[in-house]
Amino acid sequence: MIIPDIDDLVLEHDDETALEELGRRVLSRGPWTTVAFLVKTRNAEDAPWEGPFLWLHRYQKVAQGYKLVSRFHTTDKGQLDGLLDALREWGL
Repeated sequence: MIIPDIDDLVLEHDDETALEELGRRVLSRGPWTTVAFLVKTRNAEDAPWEGPFLWLHRYQKVAQGYKLVSRFHTTDKGQLDGLLDALREWGL
C-alpha cells in the first residue's frame, strides 16, 4: 500500500483486532522516514486492552508517496521498560 503523504498515515488493523493509537512521532523525514507509534490493542471487542506498545515503522519514499518497508512492534510492557532503562544508561 502506498501512502501519498506521511502526515495522512492511518495505522492498519484487521477486523478481529482493535487498535487505539495513543500517540505518534515522526522521528525522521526524507527518502527513509521513521515513525514511532504508541498503541494499545485487544483481540476481541469484549477483551481487555493490552499495552501500551511501541511500534516503529520505516517508510521508503517512492514516486507515488511512501511505502512501508519494515516494522518493529514491542509485545509487552517489559520491552518498553528495558528500552527506557537502556536509553537512560546510555545517557540519551
